[in-house]
Amino acid sequence: MKKQIHEIYWIRAVACLTVVMIHSLTRTYATYELPNSTVDYIRSIQIVLLYATPMFILISEIVIAKVYPDKLPGSFYKKRFLYLFLPYVLTPFLYGLFHFIVENDSWRVVQQGIIDKLLLGAWHGYFIIIILQFVFIHYLFIRFLKKISPWFILSLTFIINVVYLAIANLRSDLLPQLMQDQLSFVRMPFLAWIFYFAVAFYVGKYMEDVKGNRRWGFPMAIVATGMTGFLLYKIFTSGVFTQLSSVRLDIMFYTISLFFVLFYFFSFFSNVPGMVMFISKYSFQIFLLHFLVFDIADLFVPEMDIRAYAIIMFIAGVFGSVLLAKIIHLLPVGKYIVGPIKSIPKVKREQG
Repeated sequence: MKKQIHEIYWIRAVACLTVVMIHSLTRTYATYELPNSTVDYIRSIQIVLLYATPMFILISEIVIAKVYPDKLPGSFYKKRFLYLFLPYVLTPFLYGLFHFIVENDSWRVVQQGIIDKLLLGAWHGYFIIIILQFVFIHYLFIRFLKKISPWFILSLTFIINVVYLAIANLRSDLLPQLMQDQLSFVRMPFLAWIFYFAVAFYVGKYMEDVKGNRRWGFPMAIVATGMTGFLLYKIFTSGVFTQLSSVRLDIMFYTISLFFVLFYFFSFFSNVPGMVMFISKYSFQIFLLHFLVFDIADLFVPEMDIRAYAIIMFIAGVFGSVLLAKIIHLLPVGKYIVGPIKSIPKVKREQG
């Protein structure tokens, strides 16, 4: 029986909804002609929501480390290939099909779009490539590094991650030309996420010890999140560094701090509501399909107030993606296109 982490269901749902919210806001100010001041205001909201994709990446390794702290089963890599790598390869064809049939884009444009997604990671599904790298790094950790002090590994990966992100953000001219030309090549290498991985690995492996530190860990995480979130916001709004990307050095500190806030906060809840479990269950499909659902929704949404449009895009992005995933799953190969849809587990809280 798999080990459940009820806090992760909450965090996954929060991260999923946040991703859709970020992109629905982007869709809104890209659709409407707005004053620059309004766009800047919306972007200043988005910057503090950019923890979402890194949070997905973080919790994916926490789950693996919790379930497989010392050894991987024989089917582990096969399942990741079928239900992670194949969706990464096949989902872009859904987007291409829509643009070719519905929006009448030329085959050359559609083909180039698919190639860019597959080879350059030039779409929101790039996080799958990061998670697949984590799969192999997880093996290295349990095979070769299990006897090394976690504090040494955390310190080393922190330095590596900080140096990489500092170069990527502040001295990109030091990067290979290919990475300078393609942001996706900057955000996909494991070096951009290695500290996330190390934190997630040890949180998953030593879950009970982490939970046991809630009394002092929770207030410390709140303070850290407040400080890092404020710093992130001030750096962005001051114009010092205005890139709206999750591959920012300040986002790393903010996301990891916020994870512990959410983890400890949701540990106080005695159960997981059905709607939270529902969003968590379909989070992968929502992540993959919500941009396509935005495109479909735009075909039917009449002219309306900008706030109503943003809300409709958000709702469509969440529930429309679920509906579309269910339709795709009617195909024999549906689970390989958008990943499997698992049944909602019964979450039992441990007493104590």
